[in-house]
Amino acid sequence: MNNRILCTLHVMWYESHMINETLDSIQLAIENAEHEVDLIICLNSQTYIEKPSEGIVPELMFNEFKDHSVLKNCKIVEKTDSDPFYNIGDWARDIYGDLYDYKYIVWGESDCLIPEDYFFLLQQIDIEHPHTISLANRKMWDSTWDELEHPYIQSFPRTGPPEEPQRNTPEPYGVGHYISLDQLNEFNRRYEPELIQLRTQKIDGCMTAVSKGFQTPFIAPGLHLGGHDFYMELFMKKHNIPQYHIATRLKGHNCTHPMKRLGTDTPRGGETYKLYKQQCDTLINKLIYE
Repeated sequence: MNNRILCTLHVMWYESHMINETLDSIQLAIENAEHEVDLIICLNSQTYIEKPSEGIVPELMFNEFKDHSVLKNCKIVEKTDSDPFYNIGDWARDIYGDLYDYKYIVWGESDCLIPEDYFFLLQQIDIEHPHTISLANRKMWDSTWDELEHPYIQSFPRTGPPEEPQRNTPEPYGVGHYISLDQLNEFNRRYEPELIQLRTQKIDGCMTAVSKGFQTPFIAPGLHLGGHDFYMELFMKKHNIPQYHIATRLKGHNCTHPMKRLGTDTPRGGETYKLYKQQCDTLINKLIYE
């Protein structure tokens, strides 16, 4: 059996200040793996959407983490303003294909910490047909995510305000809370790994492991951002591709990390972003109506 894993990561220049901890988690997971794990990173310095603040040079922001030891044998792809617009949806689509011969390709995310034994566990799984593997979430904003939440966290009620009903979940167990790498691994060590098949597909692009054998492209060309994971979910439902889930391994998705958007004054969700998001929505609606 081919047990090689490819971990992928797409980093925007303004995310650079939080990447060292993400790389720490990747390095630890690689060290704990039983077989080979490769790492490939896209360093994206494009400014089509986010404009740098005065005095900020996007390409230089990557110096914040470029000396991390896990990057020593890492393949690095660079995207700049000399390239057409490129974002995380493009990366998730382009990285998969005949070029790589891996058991799983893992969608790493710049703001997400990986459990220390994730790659090891993936290498123990023996499923022959195309599928994805996901990790447990913290308390999410609505009940459609209940099955994906860690069993310990599922019992917490959503008592926060309507716009953030998960807000009152005890820290650090709600989405939006910060969790450190030590906290994450100490929590996960309390539980034996448990692999289940979900009743229905529910894809969160963060830490999804995509097996071999998928028909491509499973994300439409032209879908750059703002829904590539939902598109993948619809694709899997259309083609009856199952999703398996390590229910007792929590991922550290720090989606509101205080250092997530440094060096730019462009508000999140500006006009240019909305144009690309509308393009994404059009492609998603096309798949639904098909």
